[in-house]
Amino acid sequence: MMPATVSRFCTRLALMVAVVSLSASSFGAMPRDSKFDKDHADLKAPNLEKEVSALTEQVASKLPHSGGSTNVAIRNLIDQHLFGAMRVAKIPHAPLTTDHEFCRRAYLDLTGRIPTVAQLESFITSDDPAKRDKLINQLLGSPAWVDHWAYWFEDLFRNCANRIGEPTTKHFDAWVRKSLADGKPYDQFVRELLTASAPSSVWSPDSAPSAFLARWHVAGDTMYSDRLEDTSDEIIVQSARIFLGVNYQCISCHGGKGFLEKVNVDLVPKTRRDFWAMGAFFGKTRVRIVPFQDRFTITDDGEGYDTKGASSVRLRRNGGEVHPTFLLTGEKADLSKPLRPQFARMLTEHPQFARATVNLIWKQFFGVGIVEPVDNFDLARQDPANPPEAPWPIQPTNPELLNALAAQFAKDGYDLRKLMRLITESSAYQLSSRFDGEWKESYTPYFSRHYVRLLSAEQVHDAISEATLVHGNYKRRDPIYGTELKPIRYWTEASTPEQINHGEAKALMHTFGMANREQFDRQPGGSILQAMTLMNSPFVSSRVKADGESRVAQLVRSDKTDDQIVEQLYLATLSRPPLPQEKQQALEWLSENRRTGAEDLHWALLNKLDFVFNY
Repeated sequence: MMPATVSRFCTRLALMVAVVSLSASSFGAMPRDSKFDKDHADLKAPNLEKEVSALTEQVASKLPHSGGSTNVAIRNLIDQHLFGAMRVAKIPHAPLTTDHEFCRRAYLDLTGRIPTVAQLESFITSDDPAKRDKLINQLLGSPAWVDHWAYWFEDLFRNCANRIGEPTTKHFDAWVRKSLADGKPYDQFVRELLTASAPSSVWSPDSAPSAFLARWHVAGDTMYSDRLEDTSDEIIVQSARIFLGVNYQCISCHGGKGFLEKVNVDLVPKTRRDFWAMGAFFGKTRVRIVPFQDRFTITDDGEGYDTKGASSVRLRRNGGEVHPTFLLTGEKADLSKPLRPQFARMLTEHPQFARATVNLIWKQFFGVGIVEPVDNFDLARQDPANPPEAPWPIQPTNPELLNALAAQFAKDGYDLRKLMRLITESSAYQLSSRFDGEWKESYTPYFSRHYVRLLSAEQVHDAISEATLVHGNYKRRDPIYGTELKPIRYWTEASTPEQINHGEAKALMHTFGMANREQFDRQPGGSILQAMTLMNSPFVSSRVKADGESRVAQLVRSDKTDDQIVEQLYLATLSRPPLPQEKQQALEWLSENRRTGAEDLHWALLNKLDFVFNY
């Protein structure tokens, strides 16, 4: 339930509370006119650039004006390419964002959490001209950065207990977190994923990364046996999608000719046998599930990829010889040496590995990739000097920037922190989402403003907890020894969504599109249900009550003035001070009843557009 005075409160807040209700149509439902279109929907994504542009224009127009400067410094290669392209095309750009907005944006993007009042005030009051760069370095070195990005990568890898067992998910999570904390180069990280073995069902630290391969196990005649070729195929599909940004799903079932002419130029001449040659790198890899133990083994004692092998998920194979061959280069494996390390080397040394990675990370900070969809690169449409035949355009919106970023990423030793620092230190990243003058959709590919994004489910959960000071403190136990572990305060401290079993929290999370790692990726987009959930969820309303140790309770019983209470609630929730008219209205509510006025104010702030969007 909402606070008791909500009916009176809603009337009085008609102009202040700007809860956004974004329909599903705002996110570009694509028309389907044939079975082919339905079967290949993943490859024919809607126009994300158009959707992001429209959403930003809609949301930014309702936000307080920033008043930032339009004089921007060219700080690194990102700025050189983007502002250079804007200058040539005579495209105007937004002003720089304010310190309040930058602080909130940097915390959300790098750690998944909003800043505390103390963190915000420390940043805002500093007169250090390098304070933005220093904040970025501080956040990149924080445990919260590890929590946020470990959880994000495990969403990407679909680490879930139902597939590989709860103990394995915890060990894999620990390995991912340690790899990020230690600054392990991303190419090494990926090679370890692709080459890991688990010769014994008894867990060891060395076998932790093998969970990635085990996740794509395809059951054979029983759930504990494996369909070797199907598992090999699935590993190739997922590895190429995640690490190369290339979707081979279609050619795992049929050749590209006659099917993909309207989808992907590069895949048209590719055949199913080409795909099998990639799968053959894993032809000897056996994933065996240990019955009733939530464990598995991974060994390389199979007989090799059988092109006549039965399939439970794809069309029947028709036989013929294949030699393990890397599809992007045509390089053939040395059959006298282990196959998986050769595949891992070929994949991580290819320039497409760096391009796909920087594009994937870029999207997390800018809302749209330089190539979209991020997992459907068309490799025949990347080089402006060698363009595809009409009517196909070059796929990247700025191919020179994409290549420069990829080259820098490789030069920096595939260091994820350095890549994120390069992005967040750029003036392009620090532009405001508000745009002075008339915005045109044609400006979108130039990234001439910052594109707004709805907070993720985890960010909404953690922001509510931080703003109200009421954390879940969810209990958890060690999956092997059964001992009590440190309670979970922030959602991304969990190894999997299943680790937290809290009905109110889960209901909120599902509404905001939390990934189901078992079956589907994160579900983006806004809906009226999200707005209604925030207004009515006990997860929200119970945290704004002036009881216990909630922020409202602490403020109401303190010796702070009403004016200070209003300021604190705005800073804690929206990371900005109230506007004069907002403060005047809020002070009137508190003057009538300090307790209920503060409760209602905090509930309203958690429902404002400012709160649910990263802008």
